[in-house]
Amino acid sequence: MSTISGAGGINANLAPDAFHRWAQHYYKCKQDFASPQRFSPVPYFLLCRAIELELKARHLNMMTQEEVKSAFGHDLMRAYDALPPPQKQLDSAEVLLLRHASVIYCGKGVEYFDAENALTAYKRYPDLAALDRVARSLVEP
Repeated sequence: MSTISGAGGINANLAPDAFHRWAQHYYKCKQDFASPQRFSPVPYFLLCRAIELELKARHLNMMTQEEVKSAFGHDLMRAYDALPPPQKQLDSAEVLLLRHASVIYCGKGVEYFDAENALTAYKRYPDLAALDRVARSLVEP
């Protein structure tokens, strides 16, 4: 009778680092993006995705990917609000802007065309430069 013995496995949580790296990639893509038209939802999507991945990276230090997905989905505010207090670095104006962006992002407003948004010249979208500053402060502290 022979016994087969295998090498022991490694239990390493690489998800936080991977999510943080991808957040940096989305942020860099926004910086390199040049819209062929006056308005594009693409920079909003890139910034919101960068923020989402960075917030999830922080939660993945304490939770599994499935727990993070279940707890937060794509809700930027829910993910931000659940951070430990020392990680909540945004001021009240930035939190308000994040809340505004989260509603649009969760509603797929930066992924799918919405005639109402187009007819109102995308006025409900937050200031892009301000959203960029929020993303930068989270992704590249």
